[in-house]
Amino acid sequence: MATIAQTTHSSMFSALRHSNFRWYFGGQFISISGSWMQTLAEGWLVFQLTHSELALGLVACAGGIPSLFLSPFAGVIVDRFSRRNILIFTQTIQMILAFILSALVFAETVQVWHVVILAFVLGLTKCLDAPARQAFIKDMVGRDDMSSGITLNSIMVNGGRVLGPSLAGVLLAGLGAGWCFFVNGVTFLAVLFSLLMIHEAYRVPGVGSGSPIRQMREGLAFSLRHHSILPLLLLAAVGSIFAVNTVTLLPAFADVVLHSPVDGLSLLSAAQGVGAVIAGLLLTPLVNYFGHGRVVSVMILVWSFSLILLANSTQVPVAIFFMIIFGFAFVLFFVNTNTMIQLEVPDNYRGRVMSLFTLTFLGLTPLSALVIGALASVIGTPQTLVITGIINGSLALAILLRWRVVWHIA
Repeated sequence: MATIAQTTHSSMFSALRHSNFRWYFGGQFISISGSWMQTLAEGWLVFQLTHSELALGLVACAGGIPSLFLSPFAGVIVDRFSRRNILIFTQTIQMILAFILSALVFAETVQVWHVVILAFVLGLTKCLDAPARQAFIKDMVGRDDMSSGITLNSIMVNGGRVLGPSLAGVLLAGLGAGWCFFVNGVTFLAVLFSLLMIHEAYRVPGVGSGSPIRQMREGLAFSLRHHSILPLLLLAAVGSIFAVNTVTLLPAFADVVLHSPVDGLSLLSAAQGVGAVIAGLLLTPLVNYFGHGRVVSVMILVWSFSLILLANSTQVPVAIFFMIIFGFAFVLFFVNTNTMIQLEVPDNYRGRVMSLFTLTFLGLTPLSALVIGALASVIGTPQTLVITGIINGSLALAILLRWRVVWHIA
């Protein structure tokens, strides 16, 4: 574990000394802001069309179901081909999907099934996009600055979560959801330009000559027998199934509980981003003082409690406060988990192992989203948040007690 401790003591901003990462950071920040804008507007649109939490869960399910079946195969592709070229392909497809959705809204022909199909195709692209992004950080900055790159990537993603929903609230109130989707499409031009400007200094390592199925199995076997990667993947899976999907209920929570369907929704989404950015800024000193394992162990429990407290909030300011805590704990948990896995995995397994991380983060969520949406439509959104928070915390605690090694990771 010494390597983890040594790496985390580098400067949080050291990754920015690499020109490739500076290009990536700038382009992705613009595009991610647009993506968060679309995410919020999409949830608002679906709930306005249906007034159904189940419909929100169905869209989330459609977006996540491809990862459930294809993420392990995608990892083999990420280990075989240029990660930059993979990202150029996935980002181009995502741009086209955003323009299609905006055209449907402008034409006033959009229906829920359109959103479901587009979410499914978007999910197909994310099977490749997510593990390629994670592995590409190492390609751009090398091992010594990888922790900094992962942290700054998280700050960038969640900074977009602050800016995107704020802009979405303005556009939704003034111009409508179609413009949110159109502006998102335009923002992809920034990330495509930045990717074209990047010169790949790190080459994809050889992964052997076996069949893709065999290589996929090798990656799975490596992860299952690793003393720390296995419990980290299990913790990520628990958080993804029971906590991540609760954000799909925010449009219903803002409308039904807070009675603020537009402003309340944008403020809650932005609040999560604020908490996440604060977490990114404090991540390095917290890890240096407490260690990766302790931060991960505490934050997944804090994350669970924040859901329960949010469920009992009936005023927008109180809900904002607990969403800040939610975002803070969420980022400290997932960024540290990501960092620990990346520092443990050899380069020739990186794409395949990170595809399993993507599987826990995206692939296991679709059925959960559907169940959570259905449950909320029966017993109510606040009650569902309480139940998911209790289950999330209980299972996480059980895993931490079974694999005590996580607590001691430096």
